[in-house]
Amino acid sequence: MAPAVKRSPAEDMAAEDMAAEDMAAEDMAAEALIAEARAHARRRRVKIAVAMVALAVAAAAAVLIGRAAVGSHGTAHRGPQSAAPAAATGIVTGHLAACFGIRPKDPAQAITPGTVVAFRGRVTYRQVAPGSWRAEFPKGPVVASQHISNNQDQAFRLALSPGHYVIAGHYDENPAGIYAPFTEVTVTTGATIRVDLPNPCM
Repeated sequence: MAPAVKRSPAEDMAAEDMAAEDMAAEDMAAEALIAEARAHARRRRVKIAVAMVALAVAAAAAVLIGRAAVGSHGTAHRGPQSAAPAAATGIVTGHLAACFGIRPKDPAQAITPGTVVAFRGRVTYRQVAPGSWRAEFPKGPVVASQHISNNQDQAFRLALSPGHYVIAGHYDENPAGIYAPFTEVTVTTGATIRVDLPNPCM
């Protein structure tokens, strides 16, 4: 058995110092790992927080865009309720001839004021006696009208939607509902039709 090696007090102190240094190094390494782990955890929490903020911003933007789209859609549908768009029309224009059988208001001019009206539909004829027929106007209401105060200078102008119409004249001196001159026209979109209502008193 080999004899035990005796160390001097200086060697013992040196060994203890080395052991202490090793333990200190291990402690520093452990602290460094702990600090790195904590820093990593902090970075991860920051990334998560940033991602959540970005998601919240994106969600809020999506909600605002959706509301704006719905609002504009609703406005487009509400518009016609307040003011319907103008329908495509055609124009019927012409003159209402003076009625020579009516005493003119101004003897110097052949002027017999009246109103030109438009009925949608067609004139029909009903026999009232053998060999006698009566013209009957459409049952619907007057769809357009214009008063003519001067037969010589003033023309009527009626804007009508496409369809078939009866254009008739009513002189101010005649009883209500009596239409003397009349004609029938077919209106098409964008077209201007000229029709003169003849003198019914000749």
